[in-house]
Amino acid sequence: MTIGTIFRSMRCFQGYPLDRLPERLLAAIGPTPDQRTARCLLRLQCYLEVTEENLEATNARCPEPLLNFVAANFSKRFVSMRNPWTDLRKLKTSLGGSFPADELRVPGSWNRDGWSEGFRARVEHFAQRALNPDRVAFWKGWIAFNAAGKRTDLTLWKFHRAFGQKRTDQLFSAADDWFRSARDTRPPFIADFSSWLADHQATIDFDSSTELGAAFAEYYPSALRRGHASGVSLAVLLALWSRFVQILYDHLLGRDWAVPLPAVPRPENKRPPGAKTSIRTTPRGVEIKHSLVTPVPLEVSDSEAKELIFRNIRRDVDILLLWAREEVKLARERAERRKVLAKTGIASTPSTRGVNSGLRYRLSRTCPDWLSHASATFEANNFSHLYNGRAASLIYPTPVADTCWDLGLPTPALLLAHAAVLVAAHPKITPAFLDQLELFDRDGKQIGLIQTDAGWYLCGAKRRKGARFAEQRVLLTSETLQVVRDVIALTEPLRQRLRDEQHPNWRLLFIATPTLGLRPRAWNSTSQASRKTDWLAERFRLLANIDDTEATDLAERFSLRRLRASAAILIYFETGSVQRMAEALGHEVFVPKLLDHYLPKPLQEFFTERWIQIFQTGILCEALKTSQYLLDATTFQTMEQLDTFLENHALRRIPAHLENPDSVGDAVSDQATSKVVFGIEIGVLTLLLSLEAAVRRSTGHPCGRAIRWARICERLVPHLETQAEEPEFRRMIADAKRLANPEKVEHLIHE
Repeated sequence: MTIGTIFRSMRCFQGYPLDRLPERLLAAIGPTPDQRTARCLLRLQCYLEVTEENLEATNARCPEPLLNFVAANFSKRFVSMRNPWTDLRKLKTSLGGSFPADELRVPGSWNRDGWSEGFRARVEHFAQRALNPDRVAFWKGWIAFNAAGKRTDLTLWKFHRAFGQKRTDQLFSAADDWFRSARDTRPPFIADFSSWLADHQATIDFDSSTELGAAFAEYYPSALRRGHASGVSLAVLLALWSRFVQILYDHLLGRDWAVPLPAVPRPENKRPPGAKTSIRTTPRGVEIKHSLVTPVPLEVSDSEAKELIFRNIRRDVDILLLWAREEVKLARERAERRKVLAKTGIASTPSTRGVNSGLRYRLSRTCPDWLSHASATFEANNFSHLYNGRAASLIYPTPVADTCWDLGLPTPALLLAHAAVLVAAHPKITPAFLDQLELFDRDGKQIGLIQTDAGWYLCGAKRRKGARFAEQRVLLTSETLQVVRDVIALTEPLRQRLRDEQHPNWRLLFIATPTLGLRPRAWNSTSQASRKTDWLAERFRLLANIDDTEATDLAERFSLRRLRASAAILIYFETGSVQRMAEALGHEVFVPKLLDHYLPKPLQEFFTERWIQIFQTGILCEALKTSQYLLDATTFQTMEQLDTFLENHALRRIPAHLENPDSVGDAVSDQATSKVVFGIEIGVLTLLLSLEAAVRRSTGHPCGRAIRWARICERLVPHLETQAEEPEFRRMIADAKRLANPEKVEHLIHE
């Protein structure tokens, strides 16, 4: 945005009355103008106010102010637009014959040599003329930037009309002061309160505590009712209201405005417990917890729990990693191909009208070397076409979004794959961490990726941890280091363009562009997965080799936040320790209820009571001798039959002793209730060892129940072999290993 520009925002003036425009002009356009015409009309209203001109004056065919307005759109003093002629030509078309404008001449480029002498004179005249300073200040709007540099436009024109410039400046200044030190996307309730006050209070004394107190008491229930009616939950509204009250008391009340009596309402906002968050109801009426990529029912049977723990969650993460790794590899190959092909192509420049330069053929995808020419064009020009008024389609094959992909440029959707590999390998990385990660400081020193004696670290800030713990370092693996280097290489052309513009986003690690027709911008991870479900489903199908139904379902469930939670849960499944899971998530303080945010209680209880108990150091083995020919005699037809047999004969049920899942990994007492009783017999051991071997050598995806018993065997057998005081156990294990035969059960493990 050019410094000094008068008209800077449409959003600041939503619903603003166009009372300077004559009735016949509005009638010619109609009650529902398209977006471009509406934008142009608002700018025309602004122009007439700041210049104090009257559109009804002068000749009937094309009023002089209208000609001056068109010229003003090409002055950086009035508005900063890349292509002002698009809106102006749309307005001219909308006027039609009811408001003749045949004399309007709208240039189609910024080439001043192509402008008429009279038009150039009008542009220069606007740049020098005296304007109404009060209206200029008003039309600059109310634009604020947060701590991350993200912009928000506040609609305060109603408040300004009702209460004047001074009070509006005070309200905006309070919001701006708070917003500049926050990372919210917009100051809550400020614009809504200003509009409500202008509509409901003809007059109010801002220096009167009682009048302000009465106004806030009336506004509070109104704001919550309207917000809830629009679909916002009460919990969210109360959280936003708390921030609104903080803005008022920290930056406005007791300073520029009086302290209200009674005080602004401040209800307690009780956050729901973790077990009550991320709950969804399926079309079949089943309640599920959807904090993971894999949805988990709130009520599960033992068999369902085994599949969720030992197969489904792991499989979903594996599919996502398979897709992401392949996407990363292909992106690297496309970028390298672009640099190679650029050496053999011809860089395209817009041709002169009437001269056959062969450009049209080179831009056609029927040309066998079209990609070479496109590569040469990009390597020579980067994004310079965006800054000289040229459309990307004039020098690149269409559709330009596809060409952007073929050239190996980082699109927002593509960067999801790179982020997925990083998040799955390092769950302490949050999506916001990646969004805000600065690769360089203001002086150009690389600070986001540094090398130490321990290895390469990704360095950024996890701001919600507070100022004391905000800095976060992630020790990269060889794979994730390569992914970070890939991101740096892919974004380098975009970074160079932003650096040339002196735009602060050049310092970010993640920069993207959806097409060659748009400027590079900061990457927003949160919105990409939800916007690209169709694209993700197609890529899952192609690169992860899954069917259409599964690909679509997984694309709808995928987000970086859920992938991060799933990766952390897998650490819990592998270690049985919530503490280890908390450390993997990068939490400074272990919160016992952490697991409730991710897994329903039934699944936690199953894991605790049916698996973790097996791995306690106080295992008590009871040897029961039976036939060594059990495996040969069995006629199990399904994994369910085998699972039921092992449940009844390998485990001796005991009272559940870990009712609180957060106690996983704690020291176990010597009491009998903390022991697990196994029925140890040669036949059962032979069956377990056969099952473990079948799972270990399987090339497919064994079912969850088979994996569970294989894991039990992996822990139980070494424990028995170490019991020097019980040589009988070691003899039984030796006999069972001799008799084990995975071929007897391998037909069951894939059900």
